[in-house]
Amino acid sequence: MTVSSLTNVGLSQADTNAASSSSSSQLAQNFDTFLILLTTQLKNQDPTSPMESDKFTDQLSQFAQVEQGIQSNKNLEDLIAMQGQQRQLSALSYVGAEIEAVGDTNWLEEGEELTYKYNVSPEVPRLQLQIQDQNGATIYSEEHTDISGLQTFTWDGKNNSGVEQDEGAYTLVVKPLAANGDTFADEDGDPASVAIGIIGSVDSVDIGDSDIYLRIGDVSVPFSTLTNVKLGASGTETADDGSGSDEQEEAA
Repeated sequence: MTVSSLTNVGLSQADTNAASSSSSSQLAQNFDTFLILLTTQLKNQDPTSPMESDKFTDQLSQFAQVEQGIQSNKNLEDLIAMQGQQRQLSALSYVGAEIEAVGDTNWLEEGEELTYKYNVSPEVPRLQLQIQDQNGATIYSEEHTDISGLQTFTWDGKNNSGVEQDEGAYTLVVKPLAANGDTFADEDGDPASVAIGIIGSVDSVDIGDSDIYLRIGDVSVPFSTLTNVKLGASGTETADDGSGSDEQEEAA
């Protein structure tokens, strides 16, 4: 069963292909309507008072503009399709690469460990880190007081009793705490901001209708959530292009 890497982060993807198809259909309908109106007007005009030439020229000009609009829309659709194909081909090069992405769920291989990144509001004095399995049960937890700035957390794949856990998807939960151990809230009563990222090696690539997904085990990582990539073949690192959200930049 494929598991999303995003448990607490929601992403909205627009279906550009559907929007483009709808736009093209609307232009075609306008084009047909224009032809019907123009021919009907010409057939039913008063023979003793025909349409003035300048008006006829204006309507022909409008006719040409609608036709150009339809052709321009088709060219844009072709360009978008070509860009999508190129993006899909380039995604295949990520197989075997080490990636960092926004998300809190990672895939544990038997006998391996998991690495996460997290960042919390600087005013938080302490926090608790929890590792939860796919059923939401907490199998490991620890507390930290030195949490300023971006932090890296590596879990050895064992519970608090030292028992090695089964292969599967595991989620990092970061719980900001006040000095007295209660859940942290600022002066306005608002919770602390938390950003979480995962680090792992890409096993395969899934190409969907609206996005490309990189697979770490059975965890599916949306291509749009990547913040850093270290390609396996060359060892070259590539950072996020700046198109990601503020939350992505915090987790990078």
